[in-house]
Amino acid sequence: MSNTIEAPAGVAASAATGQGAALVVSGLRIKYGEVEAVKGIDFTIAPGEFLTLLGPSGCGKTTTLRCIAGLEAPSGGTITLDGEVIASADRQTPPEKRGINMVFQSYAVWPHMTVEKNVGYGLKGMSKKDAASRVAEVLELVGLAPYAKRYGTELSGGQQQRVALARAIVTRPKLLLFDEPLSNLDAGLREQMRFELLELQRTVGVTSVYVTHDQTEAMSMSDRVALMRDGVIEQLDAPREIYRRPATEFAANFIGRANLVRGTVDAARTSVRADGVAVVADEPYDGEGTHVTAVFRSENVVIGADAHAYENTWTARVERVAFLGRHIDVALRLPSGVIRAEVPADTDVHVGDEVTAGVRARDVHFVPAQEG
Repeated sequence: MSNTIEAPAGVAASAATGQGAALVVSGLRIKYGEVEAVKGIDFTIAPGEFLTLLGPSGCGKTTTLRCIAGLEAPSGGTITLDGEVIASADRQTPPEKRGINMVFQSYAVWPHMTVEKNVGYGLKGMSKKDAASRVAEVLELVGLAPYAKRYGTELSGGQQQRVALARAIVTRPKLLLFDEPLSNLDAGLREQMRFELLELQRTVGVTSVYVTHDQTEAMSMSDRVALMRDGVIEQLDAPREIYRRPATEFAANFIGRANLVRGTVDAARTSVRADGVAVVADEPYDGEGTHVTAVFRSENVVIGADAHAYENTWTARVERVAFLGRHIDVALRLPSGVIRAEVPADTDVHVGDEVTAGVRARDVHFVPAQEG
């Protein structure tokens, strides 16, 4: 089977007909008794956009997705699809009438049915001829045409995933929802399916909401990411911006590996000082308060003679060295605490060495210091 999905002539245009709905979530609240799982979140998705709800377990991302699907009722706020309110505290459009399909963690491929019957299950109101044509079209799109007559028990995990995707898009929904659909696949297949799923979404053009706790999935697939924590959205932005300019310490730590130096910002709001260590940034801090955290990534830390050319230069002691193949992970002790550096694999560095560490000011970003 091919490693990529390529839409045959005419399939993409036909499959994309009527796709790309706009979704507006406004003030959404979801309560279970006294527990508020989602606390008044807002976001808008443009037609054809791929948005990921990312966060740790219990942050409210799957609950939000289920509410969009109609499997949970909101306690407050509204969900609007293409200008029509489909969910509010006093109104619920039935799930089957929302024009929304969902792909779950478990693929729910019926073992007693062939691939084509699994995929065509939702087309019962259509004529047999039209349904067969639609199923054949979608199987071609996802690369399963040669497997149309196989049963669910004869498919690999990746093939079952494709069946679930085909079944979700064959009815041409307005909105496609994904609830951690790749979590049951092994690492290699998961990486392959990430790119195939995204290529399929781009080909079909359907608006999509994807839920995951895997930052690699979120960063590599999404137009935008809504990073959630404790029922609220911490940051909503393009993946590159969340990585380069996190809004909070939580965002900095959850996406990638961040070094955090907490201290007091100077009068010019361009430098944070902590225990004799000063960290300078290109952009001044524009938040409230004087307790600020300087954030910079481990791959931006340089050690050795080259570090002297950088605006931030410190003397550090090497506490730990770990060879990780493509790079070496080095723990460096500063008076303010330990920072991490990812340096080239051929770097000559040893535990106990005293080295010069440096970071460019343009690679430093300030966020409010987290209480406690």
